[in-house]
Amino acid sequence: MKPSLARLFLLIFLLLELVISVSLFLLYRGGVTQSRVDLPVEAGDVKRVLTTQILQLTDGIRDMAVHVAAHPQTAISFKNDSDRERMAQQENIRAFYPNVEIQLLPINSSIMNSYYSAPLATVHTRLLTGGKSASPDSSAPEHLTVSITQPVSDADNNLRGFVVVDKEFPELKTLFATLPLSGNYIELQQFNVNRAYNVLQKIGKESLKTESPNELIDLPGTTWRLAVWKTPLAPSPPLEGAQPFWLAWMLSSLALAGMIGGLYVALRRVLGDDMRTIVTLFTDIRHNRLRKSYRASLADFDESFGLLVQLGKMTVGKQKQTASEAALDHLSQVNNRRSFEEKQRELYKSTADGWTHSLLIMDIDNFKQVNDTFGHDAGDALIVQFGKALKDHLRSSDFIARLGGDEFCVIFPNTPLKKGQELADRLRASMPVVVELTPGVMHKLQWSGGLGEYHRDDASENMALSRADAALLDAKRNGRNLTRVQVAA
Repeated sequence: MKPSLARLFLLIFLLLELVISVSLFLLYRGGVTQSRVDLPVEAGDVKRVLTTQILQLTDGIRDMAVHVAAHPQTAISFKNDSDRERMAQQENIRAFYPNVEIQLLPINSSIMNSYYSAPLATVHTRLLTGGKSASPDSSAPEHLTVSITQPVSDADNNLRGFVVVDKEFPELKTLFATLPLSGNYIELQQFNVNRAYNVLQKIGKESLKTESPNELIDLPGTTWRLAVWKTPLAPSPPLEGAQPFWLAWMLSSLALAGMIGGLYVALRRVLGDDMRTIVTLFTDIRHNRLRKSYRASLADFDESFGLLVQLGKMTVGKQKQTASEAALDHLSQVNNRRSFEEKQRELYKSTADGWTHSLLIMDIDNFKQVNDTFGHDAGDALIVQFGKALKDHLRSSDFIARLGGDEFCVIFPNTPLKKGQELADRLRASMPVVVELTPGVMHKLQWSGGLGEYHRDDASENMALSRADAALLDAKRNGRNLTRVQVAA
């Protein structure tokens, strides 16, 4: 059962109601000056409170371990047997659970041997004394640390490692220390490897522990149980003059219920607003965008929100940088072949709606001669200079790409073939006549071009590319340094 605000507030209400009830009962019995320990209390009431509280705590740590183990990034961090990836994921997880000790351990980790050998995915307490397990008869541990070992499997259900979660539960010790119990005795016990039980916590009159317990209560999902020793309760005296106390109990219970209910509604509304803000933030990160601000309703969340926003900015910036670098040719700094193919598919689809686009394929004349004469560094410099010249002398709406080697292309969006030819001629006229490849080495910049048009009757987007390529070959056969056009049949 998952923890929730409703169950938490219900538990608070029950605990406060128990305090009110016990206080009024003490007043009724005239025991205002007596210690709370002297008041007889039914073991069943304490037992129910203990069972509810323990299961609430253990369910929370189990759900946390399951969530971490099921996260795809956790399995990935084990996949390559990389300590760096695993430790990085471990630190990421700890950032979200600062009050919990979480470890990601591989299958063959020697650390696993030092953990209590409880079944996997079962909550237990590690009892260590000088590096050895505590004896079954030892006293309750000074620090109650709850542990769970959750297996991590990949998509093929292969075991990759373990998520180990440790968390201290001082509130459990506080609960045992503050709950009143007289005339009975209860122990929280843990099964150990010697098939005996260690005592984790105890409450009540320990002198009653002279034989087998009257009742054993197993706590599901843990290696724990509650052992109860009872004594017969003395008959209660007649409830004389109890009417004022009954009235006080009813009024105080109604007031407490109204106060707890109001707090629950208000806190749920505020937390709901903050959760929606977090969802909005992660949705924006997914779409590579961020808003000016993300405000937390609770001041306690301001620091956490600020951290999430900073991480979001770093993530969005990295995603944009990666996308930009993946789309560019590393040498010429224009779009690469993959970007060209994506743009071509996009424009080809729009021809069905009547749009017209032109395509110009370009080869640098005498490029091989440059490589053979001056070396590949000069050839690379020529490609860089050619790409820069294209970006300097074309429209911002034109799409420039390097297809490979010395072959470039320009897509003129929403441009008929005739207009595309005019733009190609204007480009040739505006390009620099001579470029410097290396210090002192000048080269006459000339290129051959083939022009085609995307047509709605084409069977595929590559047909325009084929026509432009054929026109380019025709330009090369006719002396180079010119542009040829091929019209769709």
